[in-house]
Amino acid sequence: MQTRNHNFEPKHTKFQVSEKAENNIFWYEHLKTKFYNETKQCSVLSLIKNNTQTSLLKRSLFICLLLFLNFNIQELSAQCSSCISAATCTGGNGPVSNGTNINSGQTYYYSSTGSLGASINLNGGTLRICGNLTLSGINFNSGNIVVEAGGSLTINGGGTLYLNGNSRIYNRGTLNINRNLAMQNNNNLINNCSSSSILNMNSGSRTLEINSSSSYFTNSGTANIHTLFLQSNAPNNAVCLGASSSMVLTNLNNNKSNGINAPSGPACIRYTANAALNNNLSNSSNVVICRASGSTTSGGAGFGSASVNVNCSSCLTALPITLIDFAAKCNGKEIVINWTVSNEINNKEFSLEKSYDGLTWQDFKIIKPGSQGNEINTYSVTTENEYKMVYYRLKQTDYNGVSTTYDNVVSTCDDQNKLFSVYPNPANKSLNIVYKDNLNDGHIVVLNTMQEIVYESFEKQESINIENLSSGIYFLKTNGQVIKFVVER
Repeated sequence: MQTRNHNFEPKHTKFQVSEKAENNIFWYEHLKTKFYNETKQCSVLSLIKNNTQTSLLKRSLFICLLLFLNFNIQELSAQCSSCISAATCTGGNGPVSNGTNINSGQTYYYSSTGSLGASINLNGGTLRICGNLTLSGINFNSGNIVVEAGGSLTINGGGTLYLNGNSRIYNRGTLNINRNLAMQNNNNLINNCSSSSILNMNSGSRTLEINSSSSYFTNSGTANIHTLFLQSNAPNNAVCLGASSSMVLTNLNNNKSNGINAPSGPACIRYTANAALNNNLSNSSNVVICRASGSTTSGGAGFGSASVNVNCSSCLTALPITLIDFAAKCNGKEIVINWTVSNEINNKEFSLEKSYDGLTWQDFKIIKPGSQGNEINTYSVTTENEYKMVYYRLKQTDYNGVSTTYDNVVSTCDDQNKLFSVYPNPANKSLNIVYKDNLNDGHIVVLNTMQEIVYESFEKQESINIENLSSGIYFLKTNGQVIKFVVER
């Protein structure tokens, strides 16, 4: 039996990125690539020997700074890029019209329904779509196209549409591109921003090609593309998939090692014809491949760590259920456990598990699913209140035997049953322990998520030093109970 483990975070904050900040990120990416290619090491101490080499030393130190920033940017890029802030189609430089030149610092908009026959020239400014616009031609030299929620943009024309550097498309509505599109030069982005965003490039044999070291495609909604082509010079994680997103392809051509990632949860790519895999596709098991019946593969590599479903009819059947909410509450002599899910397809059963220490789990209830489909379903289970600390979690099993265990752990009756508490949480240098009624059995154990002991004391402790612990989740166990705490650096 295969097992999937996914973090469950029903409440989250999505940060909006301004157009200026987005430009700064791309500017950094350009510098990072340029200077990193000049040197592979950061060895500058020997340069101090000669005072005449001060300028060279300064230059090398600057390179070191960029390399340091690179590691931090890589950490930040563990999530897909966010959209710029939503806005209304008013003000700015007014409505766009035939042959408009949209220069740097300018914003034009379109809020009605219609088409423009003469090409729009985008030269560093922003075109914002709130209505339904069809363009017969566009020269995309640099700048932003933003399709707001409820809006649609259709781009027609012959030949290939080139994003020529510093060119970005943000889509919250519907984007139809009826021609080939290639991202070349530096700092291009197509962002299918939300779960309701739709990108269509499947009218005819349309190809979306990523052909530069700092161009990216983010899909958080639905993308229908005839052929996705990742060239060898595309960046790592050139395609970033949002959780539960789906991409439907006819063909996939991959020349980039680990060019596709899904950092925030399972996301699906379905293809119906051929996947030409000249390099391994992904190092993320969150990338779910849905191979249609009769589809083929070619090339000397494979899908990497991606999860592969053969004879797969749709992404809906390939993706796991989405857990929206999970809670357990005390109600007198009973505990009421509620959870809400969506995308409930191919679901065989739910298993409720419980634990008395937050580490060792046992099944105590099997629940058969309700209606299968895209709608939202809510479940409720009532169990006896054991009048002590009990933790609950949820596991879901598909008909194909694949199970998903959600990390969200709910402790019940905390205030009534806790024998101790800890603060601050998250902690940085030290963790304080407050005991109920001065209770202390004199034995304290701290475990990491691998259940390895990282700290142990056999003496009474009201504060422990955690400076040697790396950032992450830990469990403090004493007096027969366990409390989870977080270390943040």
